[in-house]
Amino acid sequence: MLALPGRCSLEPVPSVVNLRPMTLEDLPAVGMWLREPHVARWWTPDSTAERELAQLRARLKEGASSATKLCTVSFGGRPVGWCQWYRWEDYPTEAEAVGAEDGEVGADYAIGVVDLLGRGLGTAMIAALAQEVGRHHRGAGMLIAPEAANAASRRVLEKNGFRLQSIRALATEPHDRPMAIYRLEPLELDGAGQR
Repeated sequence: MLALPGRCSLEPVPSVVNLRPMTLEDLPAVGMWLREPHVARWWTPDSTAERELAQLRARLKEGASSATKLCTVSFGGRPVGWCQWYRWEDYPTEAEAVGAEDGEVGADYAIGVVDLLGRGLGTAMIAALAQEVGRHHRGAGMLIAPEAANAASRRVLEKNGFRLQSIRALATEPHDRPMAIYRLEPLELDGAGQR
């Protein structure tokens, strides 16, 4: 069980979450989560929930040919968030801007269910995501760049062994807010995605 210091009044959640391929049927829940203030702050300050949903819908319709793999995150059989991962080489302009190395994988993620925040679920989600990437791309490192002001996102990366590389604005972002660029080295993932 995971527990955060100073949060003793909350029952911690188990450290196991499940990832499954996202389907079109998941989009209403994702739309609801995108409108939650704790998600909207990071996902839609320069966009809209509708624009993000349209992009997800287009990727789902591409199916296996999509360069971005979409997953729904569930806990106890209940959808609680989503994540997406991609090989940086499929997005060369962004890869260059963020400083991705050959073979590295990027990701974006969110826990949408408010009553599960601050209870270890994000940490478990990142661990599951790293395992998923390891299953598909053995030996691939990960490079993830949340906004520098997103302390919760940075904390879950650090708890999973990601190391801060730099904090800077990226020319490929629609804003000039600094991003915190974190790397998980390839040797930290084995073929089963275990560190």
